[in-house]
Amino acid sequence: MRNLIKNTILICLLIFTAFAHAQKSSENTFSKVSQKIKAQKLIVTQLVKSKLPKKKPKCLIYQCNPNLKTSFCNDDSDENYAEFQELGYIVNTDIFVINKFTYNEEFYILLNKKDCKSLTLDGFPLKIENTNFFIVYNNPSTDQRKKIQILKMENGKMSRVGEIVFPEKIKLQKFIRLESNEVYILDEKNQLWKTIISK
Repeated sequence: MRNLIKNTILICLLIFTAFAHAQKSSENTFSKVSQKIKAQKLIVTQLVKSKLPKKKPKCLIYQCNPNLKTSFCNDDSDENYAEFQELGYIVNTDIFVINKFTYNEEFYILLNKKDCKSLTLDGFPLKIENTNFFIVYNNPSTDQRKKIQILKMENGKMSRVGEIVFPEKIKLQKFIRLESNEVYILDEKNQLWKTIISK
């Protein structure tokens, strides 16, 4: 019996250690920057609203080609509650933006109507001026870290190129600049930090 208790405690310790290590390793490494960095503006992604039926449909259905379609359906059940709302498509693209709501969270789905491939984001994409890159701020719940997702638009397709997870000591105030694979941010103490995009 004692051996069983010891083994149970040992297993719990190992799981906790592995979890703590995974949390730590998922964080980015940051270094302070003393010189001034020219900030890039973030531009709200322009959407064109689609003509939807007056009566809100239970499912949003997208026919990508004659043999391929996808759908997003509302679910009113307590276990899997979800509500979908189409916001429109990104100007000069075939990418539709769909808002997904659950009981506790909100997501944005980018659906490419050419191939029915989708990308789920933690927030609404903002374009970095003079680039084909976008950033997404998450709105973390109590058990999540603040993070930024980095996206790239290429040949009419949006892809995720990396993600920045912030340690507890750095409270993000705003994004400053993307330079190659380096990202500069300002924290709540007006300190400038640099990190590398982790894929």
